[in-house]
Amino acid sequence: MSSNKKRKVFVIEDNKTEGMLLKLCLGSIKNISITNFVLGQELLNNIDENPDIIVADLMLPDILGYDLIRKIKETHPEIPIIVCSAQRDMNLVAKLQELEVYNYVVKSESCIEYLQNVIEDLLLLLEKKDEKNI
Repeated sequence: MSSNKKRKVFVIEDNKTEGMLLKLCLGSIKNISITNFVLGQELLNNIDENPDIIVADLMLPDILGYDLIRKIKETHPEIPIIVCSAQRDMNLVAKLQELEVYNYVVKSESCIEYLQNVIEDLLLLLEKKDEKNI
């Protein structure tokens, strides 16, 4: 039994072009609503809306992506976070894994399609979790 619950996805990306590409790509996924943020503080100000998924860039104008993710995990550890960044620093990836990010996607031309697949898989997991809690 499939639910038609609309899932809330918060996307934080300060590059307008990449933000639009993400929104276009993710917009093709059924039953999600996407809210874009440019600043980490904007996302934190809205975190109590309890998004189902957060897609986060690491290079932001007002806060380090790592610090943003740490703050989110401190207050809302249940929200899965997918990092989508051009950063390829393995030490940083290891630190993010310690924060239990759901996935780390390196920005590239093929990453948008991969990110779409990751989110679709995560939505299925969330739906199964909801069905168990009914």
